Amino acid sequence: MDAVHKLQRKINDHERKRMHYERKISRLEDDLFERDQEIIRAKFTILQALPELNTPENGPLVDIVRVPGYLDPKMFEAACLKACLNNPCDDREGETMRKDRALLEAETLCNEWRSKTSNGLWELYIEGPEQGEEDDWVQVEVQDLLDLKEKYGEELYRAIKIAWTESTERRRTGVQLKPWDYEAGREKTLTELLVPLGEQIQFLVMKTSKEGK
Repeated sequence: MDAVHKLQRKINDHERKRMHYERKISRLEDDLFERDQEIIRAKFTILQALPELNTPENGPLVDIVRVPGYLDPKMFEAACLKACLNNPCDDREGETMRKDRALLEAETLCNEWRSKTSNGLWELYIEGPEQGEEDDWVQVEVQDLLDLKEKYGEELYRAIKIAWTESTERRRTGVQLKPWDYEAGREKTLTELLVPLGEQIQFLVMKTSKEGK
């Protein structure tokens, strides 16, 4: 019996440590997401105040990726294909059938999450107990997002959180397109956006200085 009790204590200790590290990792992930949110808010606030700093439009077909909150269907396809091939629902299905089913699922999922993140009604957080701390109530992520993370992975989960943040900022500021580097095929960083702002400030300072002489 002593051996059984010792083993049980070890299992309990291991479980406590696991929960401790899971909470720690979760808080670090929250900190990283908060940093990303701050950067997104800063970009949108700058472009709201100085829209001339934004990249000129290049046509709706090209600029669709610049729309705040845009979710790429290919990302859903990749996540659904991976989930379906790794966890087939029916062993009798062939690979081609599983792929076809995954692509249909991806289309449905993409439309669903585009609607959620863009309509202004869906919220990322609700009030709930902190993991492992039932007496401490905090903001926790909604269950449907956590279910998606569990089934389809971190990449899609993070992309949806970013899309929700961008859509929220679009409604707040009225900024319709993200700043873009067409040559690199990516969104401009906050630093890249601030460079022309610094140049503008320097120009105004020099102009004011000359006028004052």
